Amino acid sequence: MKREKYAVFTIDVEDFADTECVAKSGQRVRRHMLDGLDIYIRLLEQYQIRATMFAVCRTALREQERVQRYVDRGHRLALHGLEHVPPCGMDDEHFRRATLAGKQQLEAAFHTQVSGYRAPCFGLDEKKLDIVRQLGFRYDSSRMDFPAARHVKHLDMTSYRELRPGIYRKGEFYEFSLSCQRLFGQNYPISGGGYMRLSNWSFVLPLLRSYLREQDYYVFYLHPFELSRQHQPELAGLKLYDQYYLHRGLLTYRRKIEDIIRLLRAHGYRFVTFDELTERMENKSERK
Repeated sequence: MKREKYAVFTIDVEDFADTECVAKSGQRVRRHMLDGLDIYIRLLEQYQIRATMFAVCRTALREQERVQRYVDRGHRLALHGLEHVPPCGMDDEHFRRATLAGKQQLEAAFHTQVSGYRAPCFGLDEKKLDIVRQLGFRYDSSRMDFPAARHVKHLDMTSYRELRPGIYRKGEFYEFSLSCQRLFGQNYPISGGGYMRLSNWSFVLPLLRSYLREQDYYVFYLHPFELSRQHQPELAGLKLYDQYYLHRGLLTYRRKIEDIIRLLRAHGYRFVTFDELTERMENKSERK
């Protein structure tokens, strides 16, 4: 019997100032560009899809009414850090305290269980992943098997059991990897973010189609500024690549997302949140 196919649509709920190149510039930015979150949720709801929102605690608390509205409508809340600081720059004890504080503050403010974590910039190593597990999270989604990405750490999953490509289990804890497709012997990310927005669509689309035919699990993610209709603040002194990253492909990204949703439907994927997916992975048939 063929296994059911699952697709998870996520968003990292963070301010424009949290974007790595903006944060590194040291410039003060007051425009949060979180209307992109509203646009994304409305788009998903048109297709009856519920999002998993990985929220920076500081941002979620400031935007509590907005985030609560989406939680009340069935979208799920997860943690993207107390602040938007890559864990690879923290010592382990600092990371433990900050992550626990972020989880507790979100749960108290939104009266919901925060079961998931995603590291800012995907910068998580095995020791910090184990800390996430020890803190009572049910799952993490920080693993991206693409070593060329900045801050991304290679997560060795040898102590985990692979339930299906990209999904790993250790005890009652899950690691949900970001989706990549093999190209000339190397992985290429096809999970969204800048990778899908910046790349030529005629290059990405065949990779995505091939992946969806072969696999049965897919993750999409983006950031609010990528769908925002606000003009970005003028920032002086940015490198050409950073300017390219911040502006390339913004006008066509919504259309690409809709194309991805239609492709997923055509390939028989069921849309779930990560919380729902953890429950489905508890099914005994997934452990065989």
